[in-house]
Amino acid sequence: MNGAAGPPEAEPAPEPASAPEPPAEPEGEPAPPAPPAPAVESTRRLLGASFDLLTRSSDDMRRASFHIGVIVLGTVGPLALASFGVAVTAVHKTQREMDDLMVRGAGSWLGVLGSVAGIGLLVAAVESRTMASAILGGHFAGKPIAVRAALARSRMVFWRVITAAIIVGIPVLIARTAVNAAFVAVLGSHTDISLVSSALVAAVVGAPFAYLLSGVVLGDVDPFEATRRSFRVFRARKSAAALVAVFETVAILLVYLGSGAGLDIALRVFHALGLGADSGPAGLGLVSVGIVAGVFALGTLIYTALAISLAPQVVMFVGLTRATFGLDHVRPGGDGDPAIRRPGQRPFRWMTIPMLLGFIAGAGSLVGVLTIIVR
Repeated sequence: MNGAAGPPEAEPAPEPASAPEPPAEPEGEPAPPAPPAPAVESTRRLLGASFDLLTRSSDDMRRASFHIGVIVLGTVGPLALASFGVAVTAVHKTQREMDDLMVRGAGSWLGVLGSVAGIGLLVAAVESRTMASAILGGHFAGKPIAVRAALARSRMVFWRVITAAIIVGIPVLIARTAVNAAFVAVLGSHTDISLVSSALVAAVVGAPFAYLLSGVVLGDVDPFEATRRSFRVFRARKSAAALVAVFETVAILLVYLGSGAGLDIALRVFHALGLGADSGPAGLGLVSVGIVAGVFALGTLIYTALAISLAPQVVMFVGLTRATFGLDHVRPGGDGDPAIRRPGQRPFRWMTIPMLLGFIAGAGSLVGVLTIIVR
């Protein structure tokens, strides 16, 4: 029986020899390992994961904040300097003389400066949100994009992002007005409930719209489709969407309050050093330098605040949908790659021609104001 059993056992032996299947691997090019898919963060760990994402992308965030700082400096800086010049002039002139200066054209120049500053702040806010979403989305998905590519993506979706902001803003504004009126009726008009009411409205009304921006920038859809998808993602994790909306609202409000406190501290420091509108030429020069530095810092603060407020939204959106299709447009070889100039397309510029014209209009209006008030 042992002799009969021997041959069948010997037959499987050739299998290892006839298993030249491993050589099939070298036939094709080895595919690069795909980045690990981001995990869907739990609501409890959402904020921790968001700050971890901000830390990983800090270098790109810093460079992007400098870009926004330049935009704010070029558009808001002339208004700040002109306002300081008017304040200096008011120290040495009567109210009637100041009214005459305004009638002679200083008021018109200040109006132009105000318009330029308003447009500049709008552009800075939109580009801050879109650039931050693109940079954070790329890092969280494991395929980071450069700051220049994030800016290119921002310009591709600029008007879509504004439309999305209007879609969110209308119901939130109506709800916030109603909640404020209810709080005032119960607690009185002297109670400051702006932070509480904003957080409440964001949690209840803003939560279904929490992923609208990411849907436009990362999901690569129009604002209306992004709204529909945001509601769908909201239903998947309602508590997370509420946290995303509340965090964004509270973070922006706290930075707004903090910037006001910072301005007050700066004024107190100037006063303690004897610097102000009644200072001598050297003192006025130092205050002017301080204004320029402060306006640039305001621009970087705007970007940083908006980036921090958007991190939870990006973490949950990419974690739940895996959608970063919008970034493919600006990756190397994409139709929006800023490194490639295609026929009929303008070359990539860090500052667009309209923005440069805004800088020129601001500088010219500043000269106009100073020319009138120093006569």
